[in-house]
Amino acid sequence: MKHKDLRPCANCGKGVMHAGNPIFYRVKVETFGVDCNAVQRQAGLEMMLGGHAGLANVMGPDDDMASLVCENIRIFCSSCMLDVNVGHFLEGD
Repeated sequence: MKHKDLRPCANCGKGVMHAGNPIFYRVKVETFGVDCNAVQRQAGLEMMLGGHAGLANVMGPDDDMASLVCENIRIFCSSCMLDVNVGHFLEGD
């Protein structure tokens, strides 16, 4: 991790070593959305082939079933990571 990538803690706003612990956490959460059309096409092919998912996987198009909607990356100092539910920091930018 480069110097430009370091940021203050997303919870307390202090530097990541403010408590003297050299350990910090970078939390990355990726949110995906399902492509319902691709799923329906794959399910239809599986039904046509008698429920053989492996065969349908080989014979059908290799469509993405989901795509990335957003990505959240936050840095937390070790004390905040242990004390706080970090989920609400990662719900979207």
